[in-house]
Amino acid sequence: MTPTTPRRGFALKPLHIAGLVIILLAVAYGGAGFQNGFRSYTQSIDEAVAATRSVQLAGFLGSTGEYDAQGRFTFMLQDETGKLLKVVSHEPRPANFEHAISIVAIGRYDQQEEAFISDQLLVKCPSKYQEVPTQS
Repeated sequence: MTPTTPRRGFALKPLHIAGLVIILLAVAYGGAGFQNGFRSYTQSIDEAVAATRSVQLAGFLGSTGEYDAQGRFTFMLQDETGKLLKVVSHEPRPANFEHAISIVAIGRYDQQEEAFISDQLLVKCPSKYQEVPTQS
Protein backbone atom coordinates (compact mmCIF):
# COMPACT_ATOMS: atom_id res chain seq x y z
CA MET A 1 0.00 0.00 0.00
CA THR A 2 1.18 3.38 -0.93
CA PRO A 3 0.22 6.22 1.26
CA THR A 4 -1.88 8.82 -0.53
CA THR A 5 -1.13 12.39 0.02
CA PRO A 6 -4.06 14.57 0.93
CA ARG A 7 -5.26 16.76 -1.88
CA ARG A 8 -4.85 20.47 -1.38
CA GLY A 9 -6.93 23.22 -2.93
CA PHE A 10 -10.48 23.42 -4.08
CA ALA A 11 -11.93 20.92 -6.51
CA LEU A 12 -14.49 22.36 -8.91
CA LYS A 13 -17.51 20.18 -9.18
CA PRO A 14 -20.12 20.51 -11.95
CA LEU A 15 -22.50 22.12 -9.48
CA HIS A 16 -19.92 24.79 -8.65
CA ILE A 17 -19.34 25.52 -12.34
CA ALA A 18 -23.09 25.83 -12.96
CA GLY A 19 -23.41 28.21 -10.02
CA LEU A 20 -20.55 30.39 -11.27
CA VAL A 21 -22.07 30.53 -14.76
CA ILE A 22 -25.45 31.60 -13.32
CA ILE A 23 -23.77 34.31 -11.22
CA LEU A 24 -21.79 35.62 -14.20
CA LEU A 25 -24.93 35.71 -16.38
CA ALA A 26 -26.84 37.57 -13.67
CA VAL A 27 -24.05 40.14 -13.32
CA ALA A 28 -23.84 40.65 -17.11
CA TYR A 29 -27.64 40.93 -17.47
CA GLY A 30 -27.86 43.32 -14.52
CA GLY A 31 -25.03 45.46 -15.87
CA ALA A 32 -26.72 45.75 -19.27
CA GLY A 33 -30.01 46.72 -17.62
CA PHE A 34 -28.24 49.21 -15.38
CA GLN A 35 -26.55 50.81 -18.39
CA ASN A 36 -29.87 51.06 -20.28
CA GLY A 37 -31.40 52.75 -17.25
CA PHE A 38 -29.09 55.72 -17.63
CA ARG A 39 -30.47 58.21 -20.09
CA SER A 40 -28.77 61.42 -20.94
CA TYR A 41 -30.64 64.56 -20.01
CA THR A 42 -30.78 67.44 -22.44
CA GLN A 43 -32.63 70.70 -22.94
CA SER A 44 -31.58 71.01 -26.57
CA ILE A 45 -33.76 69.65 -29.37
CA ASP A 46 -30.69 69.36 -31.61
CA GLU A 47 -28.96 67.07 -29.09
CA ALA A 48 -32.09 64.92 -28.73
CA VAL A 49 -32.40 64.55 -32.52
CA ALA A 50 -28.71 63.60 -32.86
CA ALA A 51 -28.75 61.08 -29.98
CA THR A 52 -28.59 57.40 -30.87
CA ARG A 53 -30.08 56.23 -27.57
CA SER A 54 -33.09 57.11 -25.50
CA VAL A 55 -32.84 60.56 -23.87
CA GLN A 56 -34.72 62.78 -21.45
CA LEU A 57 -35.69 65.93 -23.35
CA ALA A 58 -36.77 68.84 -21.16
CA GLY A 59 -38.63 71.81 -22.56
CA PHE A 60 -41.69 73.99 -22.44
CA LEU A 61 -45.15 73.52 -23.81
CA GLY A 62 -45.32 74.79 -27.39
CA SER A 63 -48.94 73.77 -28.05
CA THR A 64 -51.93 72.50 -26.10
CA GLY A 65 -51.76 69.10 -27.74
CA GLU A 66 -54.22 66.89 -29.57
CA TYR A 67 -54.85 63.28 -30.50
CA ASP A 68 -53.81 62.19 -33.99
CA ALA A 69 -55.64 59.75 -36.32
CA GLN A 70 -53.86 56.80 -34.66
CA GLY A 71 -55.09 57.82 -31.19
CA ARG A 72 -51.68 59.04 -30.00
CA PHE A 73 -51.30 62.22 -27.98
CA THR A 74 -49.16 64.77 -29.83
CA PHE A 75 -47.93 68.23 -28.92
CA MET A 76 -45.11 70.64 -29.69
CA LEU A 77 -42.20 70.92 -27.24
CA GLN A 78 -40.12 74.10 -27.21
CA ASP A 79 -36.52 74.25 -26.01
CA GLU A 80 -34.66 77.20 -24.49
CA THR A 81 -33.72 78.59 -27.91
CA GLY A 82 -37.33 78.63 -29.10
CA LYS A 83 -36.96 75.66 -31.46
CA LEU A 84 -40.08 73.44 -31.67
CA LEU A 85 -40.27 69.66 -31.97
CA LYS A 86 -43.29 67.41 -32.38
CA VAL A 87 -43.65 64.91 -29.53
CA VAL A 88 -45.76 61.76 -29.93
CA SER A 89 -46.87 59.82 -26.87
CA HIS A 90 -48.78 56.54 -26.65
CA GLU A 91 -49.90 57.48 -23.15
CA PRO A 92 -53.05 59.54 -22.58
CA ARG A 93 -52.82 63.28 -21.99
CA PRO A 94 -51.28 63.88 -18.53
CA ALA A 95 -53.40 65.56 -15.85
CA ASN A 96 -52.89 69.33 -15.59
CA PHE A 97 -51.00 69.27 -18.90
CA GLU A 98 -52.12 72.77 -19.87
CA HIS A 99 -50.79 74.17 -16.55
CA ALA A 100 -47.31 72.71 -17.01
CA ILE A 101 -44.28 74.86 -16.26
CA SER A 102 -41.99 72.39 -17.99
CA ILE A 103 -42.23 68.95 -19.54
CA VAL A 104 -39.70 66.13 -19.75
CA ALA A 105 -40.28 63.65 -22.57
CA ILE A 106 -38.38 60.38 -22.23
CA GLY A 107 -37.82 58.55 -25.51
CA ARG A 108 -36.04 58.86 -28.83
CA TYR A 109 -36.24 60.78 -32.08
CA ASP A 110 -37.74 58.89 -35.05
CA GLN A 111 -36.29 60.02 -38.39
CA GLN A 112 -39.11 58.51 -40.46
CA GLU A 113 -41.86 60.19 -38.48
CA GLU A 114 -39.81 63.34 -37.89
CA ALA A 115 -41.02 63.39 -34.29
CA PHE A 116 -39.79 62.57 -30.81
CA ILE A 117 -41.46 59.30 -29.76
CA SER A 118 -42.05 59.50 -26.02
CA ASP A 119 -42.20 56.44 -23.80
CA GLN A 120 -43.04 58.56 -20.75
CA LEU A 121 -44.02 62.16 -20.07
CA LEU A 122 -43.16 63.99 -16.85
CA VAL A 123 -45.12 67.19 -16.26
CA LYS A 124 -43.95 69.82 -13.80
CA CYS A 125 -46.85 71.96 -12.64
CA PRO A 126 -46.67 75.13 -10.55
CA SER A 127 -46.45 74.43 -6.87
CA LYS A 128 -49.42 75.37 -4.74
CA TYR A 129 -46.87 76.34 -2.10
CA GLN A 130 -45.20 79.02 -4.21
CA GLU A 131 -45.71 82.53 -3.05
CA VAL A 132 -48.22 84.47 -5.12
CA PRO A 133 -47.31 88.12 -5.67
CA THR A 134 -49.80 90.47 -4.05
CA GLN A 135 -50.98 93.68 -5.61
CA SER A 136 -50.61 96.76 -3.42
